[in-house]
Amino acid sequence: MRVNYICAKWGTKYGPHFVNRLKDMAKRNTPDQFEFHFYCYTDDAEGIDDDVNIIDFPDIPNIHPKYWFGKENYCWDRAKFLVFNSHNFLGFEGKWCYLDLDVIIQTDITDIYELALKPRIIHSRWQNPKHKHDRKFIDIRGTFFNSSLMCWNKDQCEHIFWDAIQEEDMIFKTFWKGTDNYHYWRQAEFWNNIPFEWVYSYNRGMDFSEGDLEVHKYRKECKLCLFNVDVLKSNNKQIKIDELQDETLLRLWHGNNHSKSAR
Repeated sequence: MRVNYICAKWGTKYGPHFVNRLKDMAKRNTPDQFEFHFYCYTDDAEGIDDDVNIIDFPDIPNIHPKYWFGKENYCWDRAKFLVFNSHNFLGFEGKWCYLDLDVIIQTDITDIYELALKPRIIHSRWQNPKHKHDRKFIDIRGTFFNSSLMCWNKDQCEHIFWDAIQEEDMIFKTFWKGTDNYHYWRQAEFWNNIPFEWVYSYNRGMDFSEGDLEVHKYRKECKLCLFNVDVLKSNNKQIKIDELQDETLLRLWHGNNHSKSAR
């Protein structure tokens, strides 16, 4: 069975070692019986390992980051719209798994390809459900979705790509905080949840309803660790993946082999 992992890197927010480490984690956690393929949309492939399949950003008005007028902190997020048309850009179909660059894969996630018969996204269970009625949350188009991990089959998500092109002005003005907000407010009925027990947030915890909100804690039983931050004010220190001190998570992120950009 072929497994297709894909990520996006634009601008200078993330260096090439983020791509290399993500690829290495995905490969280490993909059993040998699977045919492994890893892709990266990028405007700069320098330093990225040779076994990453590079996809140059296609010059599509309204989607290509060069049209976003220097808003680099948000541009790389908008680039995530491109992944939903990958089957056309690359000339083949199949099941896809998108991963953000700042995640840590803790164990085998190939189960995701069995779930990909339906499009899946992370539901942010660490969020307080009462935020749905919070005026500030609504005003900034807060979200209970997290797109650090998404999976889909063939062309299931192609309509999202075309929506971003055809409704560009409205989408990028309304959902300026990022694609998570877009998916939650405009595509909520389309998405199904990634299994809740798979994912936790290093900065937010795991499940508000269960009271499991301890932060900065390695959770061995989960498949994926995120480093997202709170859209509303939080008293917790927000640790980025490259500020991590936890030895277990660092070993999972770095692995035993060092990619060329990390040496």
